[in-house]
Amino acid sequence: MRKFLLFLALAPFIVLACSKKTETPQAQAQQAQIDGNKMILDCGTEIIAIEDVSTEMAVSLFSGILTEEQKLAYMPGGKAPASVNIFLVKTGGKTYMLDAGFGNAVREGRIEPQSIDAVLITHKHGDHISGLLQNDSAVFSAPVHIAQPERDYWLGEGTPNSDLQKKLASVYGDRYKTFNFGDTLSPGIVAIDASGHTPGHTAFLIGKGKQKLLIAADFLHAAALQFPEPTESANFDIDKEKAVQARIALMEMAEKNNYFIGGMHIPNPGWGKVKSNGKGGFTFTP
Repeated sequence: MRKFLLFLALAPFIVLACSKKTETPQAQAQQAQIDGNKMILDCGTEIIAIEDVSTEMAVSLFSGILTEEQKLAYMPGGKAPASVNIFLVKTGGKTYMLDAGFGNAVREGRIEPQSIDAVLITHKHGDHISGLLQNDSAVFSAPVHIAQPERDYWLGEGTPNSDLQKKLASVYGDRYKTFNFGDTLSPGIVAIDASGHTPGHTAFLIGKGKQKLLIAADFLHAAALQFPEPTESANFDIDKEKAVQARIALMEMAEKNNYFIGGMHIPNPGWGKVKSNGKGGFTFTP
């Protein structure tokens, strides 16, 4: 199977020089800086990780080749810590919000809707889009962007449990926009095909210089289990086989290119580095 066109789609974007017109010499020179939930990449791209809610994933959600006893070795007590993360990306003088969670961060004043220039959605499960609506009204005046295959799936006939997704498209109207895999959505934001979890599941490669953060969305749900055992899939995955392939491909890509990798369900701030463990899995260093 094609490896999600990851490397082909990224080829023109892997090595990009900082634009001297938009970045200061100081920004060009700086290396990645991480302070708590804030990351600043070379060329000045800033990412802020916001935890919309802290949660746990139960062992019963996962299936694969492991026995229950083997899974419990990674998930003591039958649970693994997780988060619902939102990422704010500041680049090119604009602020992009990646996913909207359940809306807790907005209700608590940790995200100001008027400060967001565009919302980029990784996929349309409720824990990623519910925060876009309040009392059936739009929370944001900014446009909402989503991959074309994801839009087509949830708005198509016969898709189960799609009322929320259809309501979102209706409420945002002409501000509900689509993109294709491989598109550059802003200087330093490229949409990557990570389909499997959902038909249009999208990762975003962030950064304009050498250093990058691959926000891989729901490539996994229980970090403690699925980094070392990537063939285990959550029951949320619509196409489990394809989700496994995407999970492995994304981590291989991050390791090969020395990217940071981040996820919406990795315990906040949700990013770190991965390395192959030589056994078909990966180690993750937050």
